[in-house]
Amino acid sequence: MTRPATDLSPPYDIDARVRTKAAKHWVGYMVHFTETCDEDAPHLVVHTETTPANVHEAMRVASIHTVLAAKNLAPSEHLVDAAYVSARHIVAARDQHGIDLVGPARPDQSWQNQEDGAFQVTDFRVDWAHRIVRCPEGHESTGWAEYKNKASGRVYIRAGFRPADCRSCASKSRCTRAASRRLTLHPLPEHEALLAARMRYKSEAGRRLYAQRQGIEGTLSQGTRTFGLRRARYRGLAKVRLQNVAIAAALRARLKRVTGHNE
Repeated sequence: MTRPATDLSPPYDIDARVRTKAAKHWVGYMVHFTETCDEDAPHLVVHTETTPANVHEAMRVASIHTVLAAKNLAPSEHLVDAAYVSARHIVAARDQHGIDLVGPARPDQSWQNQEDGAFQVTDFRVDWAHRIVRCPEGHESTGWAEYKNKASGRVYIRAGFRPADCRSCASKSRCTRAASRRLTLHPLPEHEALLAARMRYKSEAGRRLYAQRQGIEGTLSQGTRTFGLRRARYRGLAKVRLQNVAIAAALRARLKRVTGHNE
């Protein structure tokens, strides 16, 4: 959501923040809608959450699930876009609330994932019990260590191979441009959850399931075109939050009029 162009200066709204996403730049807020998508029932917005614009979507996943669980509205499957998906959130949603977080996992940005024929992380066999990784050419790792990312505080595993093995390997150009290959892995529960999420998203059944999320895009479009969802009519997070709750209620009432459904 944005404020009018004439009212972008932070002193006019101390809660508003700057955000750039997908080449769009604005000062204001972010709103998250949660909508049901059961085939045999009306699609209703059951929760709204508003934050300053600079709060990333992934930071609100746990909060949204906690609120839905408190309302006894926790879904068995929660369809979200890529910004809400990470290995940590998939595991937390499942373990804390029994929610299956469904969405496209963010892609591996390494050059190996971009180049045809290059060895990706999934081409390596990981022996978790013995803390050994075997490369596609049969070489075993010699290092295994956990480390914590200073920025995020998350724990990762780094496995390394002998430079001598990598230098003499006929497939080195497909594997690494450094002296030796070093793999960064998630802890086992997150590693398995991320692999499963990527495999499901590529499957026909997974694509059919995720296609149901198109409904919320229509709801957001209607909120934007009919109710001015992208314009904050008031200053301050509390008032903008109330505005978004009112818009969600209006969308719900409009749906009931169109379908003739009574609760």
